[in-house]
Amino acid sequence: MKTNQQYWTLSAVAAITAVGMSFGAISYAQTVPTLTCSLGATTVTTNQAEILTATGGNGTYSWSGANLDTTNSTANKFAVNFPTPGTYTVTVASAGQTANCSIHVVAAPVTNSVGCSPVVQSVALGEAASFSAAGGNGAYVWTAPDLNITNGTGPVFTAKYASSGLKILTVTSAGLSASCATNVLGSASTPPSTPGLPNTGGGYMQ
Repeated sequence: MKTNQQYWTLSAVAAITAVGMSFGAISYAQTVPTLTCSLGATTVTTNQAEILTATGGNGTYSWSGANLDTTNSTANKFAVNFPTPGTYTVTVASAGQTANCSIHVVAAPVTNSVGCSPVVQSVALGEAASFSAAGGNGAYVWTAPDLNITNGTGPVFTAKYASSGLKILTVTSAGLSASCATNVLGSASTPPSTPGLPNTGGGYMQ
């Protein structure tokens, strides 16, 4: 009789444990916030940077799309641009969830302006990112929120970043401005040294 009682007791404990584990798994799954993807602008022109922002998930993200060659960015912000008008879809994934951003690209108007190129680029952490400006009056001022820039007055600018994520660089000339976006990919490592630059370029101190 004791054997049967022990058997039923063990069975009850096992059943309660299994139910508890199931509820625990359900509770854990429900704590992961819903993944969303949002646009910086509802419409952008050709070769203009569109900034995408992911929220929710587990905080680590993977970006992909049919017109993208970069899929290993893990940051919550990601920049893209497209050379021709149309509607493009970019997908972000996190914690087993996916969300889409639909980007509407229209033709850029023909105006006197300042250009910064490449509009969007991706570099590895510690790798140099190079930019060039055109238009304006030929004299340029380069600014960035995360760089202390010196002698940035030429049409060419080069920088290395000590942290990964989305970086924005702005060039201004004759009262007109344009921005370039850089997706810096990789994990933090030893901070890079100040890069060498041509005489017409700009430098920075971080």
